Amino acid sequence: MSTSQDLVTQATHITPPSSFANDPLTPPPTDEIPFPQARRIVSLFKSIQDGRYSQKQSWSEFQLVPGEYDEIERQLERDEALSGYIQDKIRYDYNVETRRLVVRMPSGVHELFIDAVEDAIRSQLKAIRSGSGPEARFAQKVRPARSTEIEFPAEDVQASGRSKYEPDASFWHENAQYPGVIVEVAYSQKKKRLDRLAEDYLLDSDASVQVVVGLDIEYGKRGSRQATLSVWRTRMINTDEGAELRVFKDLADEPFRDDRGMPTAHPGLRLRLSDFAYEELAQEEIGENDQDLMVSAEQLCDYLTAAEKKVQQLGSLGKHSIAPRVKKRKRSETPPEEITSSDEARYILRKRRGRRSVWRIETLTTKRFQPEARLGKHCTLSVQTFF
Repeated sequence: MSTSQDLVTQATHITPPSSFANDPLTPPPTDEIPFPQARRIVSLFKSIQDGRYSQKQSWSEFQLVPGEYDEIERQLERDEALSGYIQDKIRYDYNVETRRLVVRMPSGVHELFIDAVEDAIRSQLKAIRSGSGPEARFAQKVRPARSTEIEFPAEDVQASGRSKYEPDASFWHENAQYPGVIVEVAYSQKKKRLDRLAEDYLLDSDASVQVVVGLDIEYGKRGSRQATLSVWRTRMINTDEGAELRVFKDLADEPFRDDRGMPTAHPGLRLRLSDFAYEELAQEEIGENDQDLMVSAEQLCDYLTAAEKKVQQLGSLGKHSIAPRVKKRKRSETPPEEITSSDEARYILRKRRGRRSVWRIETLTTKRFQPEARLGKHCTLSVQTFF
């Protein structure tokens, strides 16, 4: 059986699936595994759940073959505990047209940095909300949604299903199906995919996503601490064959931190209030009352340096101390107070000598209750209660 490190090693070297043009008419032998990547991906999920995954890769890619993503979903449906853990803890993207699945495992630096950038944008939105004009009422409807799942229908008529993405940060208007602003922090393998990821966001949403921001903090050449900023937007281009919606880079790898770790003279990230919703909605609600939101190169540099420092110091930071002889006692796990026949569960209480008793669970059927609340059409938020 492959170790978790083997799984990630295999994941980062993508090879295209073999051709199916000359597939045999007879099924493969029973000892062959028809979907090897499905097995590797589910095993990776389990290793993360069990705490056996040593985080060496923040972006692991898997190239699937037709039907393999459905097989992954079938396996997860049979393991409710793992499925629930993935929904709560693990982020992954799937492009239905390329059949590429990406497991995201951001590091502490990435998470702290994106939180600071998101907070800077949110603070400016909050200041605009305090006004009284149409821009204030518009800003009151915009909220950060961090990694809320985004789904796009397949553009290729031969591809069935939907693509899904979980960005590093996003901002949604309450009346919009898709976020207006998406922020992605790039690192290693993800840096190579960020141009295509930005195209997917912008074009698959029909330009409902207004802007994609990329922050590359992988420092470039050896010994350099340089970090860069990129911004993607769409433009309508007239061609001989008609109008085309294309993606352009307004900013292309502009340094906001230099090789020595100091802020550059670049003005930094500039967004418009109208970026936070699709064009028709923004025009209807704010018209010409647009405003700029700025995160300077100095701010971006400070946020990144602070995130790096925090992670580096984690082992040496102070914490509360207790006396050596003090014992720490956690509550023992016990079954629910009320057990009914409808739960289809039987618990046997075994009394043992001393003050402790042990509950043994012989059979337990888990029931799921899922009240649903929808944010437009882009995702479903589920609350899971286990009886």
